[in-house]
Amino acid sequence: MLRWRVCLPGLIAVAALLAQSARAETAMEMLRRALAATQTVEDYTADVTVSVDSPNLQIPRRTVRVWYKRPDRVHVESNGIAVLPRDALLLGNLGKHIADYAQASFNGTGTLHGRPVHAIKLTPIDAGPGTGRVLVWIDSERYLLLKSEIWRGGTRMITVTFEYTQASGHWMPSRIVATVAPGAMTGGDEGGRIEMTFAKYRVNAGIPDSVFEEDE
Repeated sequence: MLRWRVCLPGLIAVAALLAQSARAETAMEMLRRALAATQTVEDYTADVTVSVDSPNLQIPRRTVRVWYKRPDRVHVESNGIAVLPRDALLLGNLGKHIADYAQASFNGTGTLHGRPVHAIKLTPIDAGPGTGRVLVWIDSERYLLLKSEIWRGGTRMITVTFEYTQASGHWMPSRIVATVAPGAMTGGDEGGRIEMTFAKYRVNAGIPDSVFEEDE
């Protein structure tokens, strides 16, 4: 009994320290860690195969070449029309979401693609009825963006899901699916689904600024 009486305060102290160290990150801290994970990628090139399923967009499945350079430069080469959500090519564009929606709060926990996630809601500080918001699901172990939803009032405009692969030591998207609500693309469109699969990555190989000049 004496041994237990001697050790018990130590156990309580250790438990208290563990509880303190395991203090839940704030929602904004988790978002910033996920953003920092994307900022290790200075640039990338990849072949992206794009499939569009929309009632009023007849675009054949095709593969395009994508160049990206931080913070938000994108160049796409295609032999025809290709529809690619810009946020997806910007690795989810968390930086812009954080800048536009400065208030973050936890919205629940769960699993997505077999990974543990925290759901986080981003809103403007002066949010009122009908204000836009963004919901994001962050892998709570790897700090990767697995899903995002953009809302305008009570309407979910765009849902984007991400799957990842390792490329040159970085977690990079292997598959991105964007589901777009009617009217979200051109105002008069019927919405649709855009699927992108990524292959032949080159990460942080150095891309000259001249690649992006024609897009600016």
